[in-house]
Amino acid sequence: MAPRTIEVTRADLERRREEILTTLGTTLDDFRERVARGSLAGFEWDAVEELEEIAFLLGETTDDF
Repeated sequence: MAPRTIEVTRADLERRREEILTTLGTTLDDFRERVARGSLAGFEWDAVEELEEIAFLLGETTDDF
């Protein structure tokens, strides 16, 4: 059986990123600063992982996380 492929658009990925940031109540830049300081709760580390995946799929650098 072939692996299942999920197709998402750039707009879908950007929308998901905004949903994550809205849930966290922050902007991407502010969140990156918090990540750099390492002062995150468990669920926020989960958000970092998903945001890194989105950045990768969008062809952006993930060095900031």
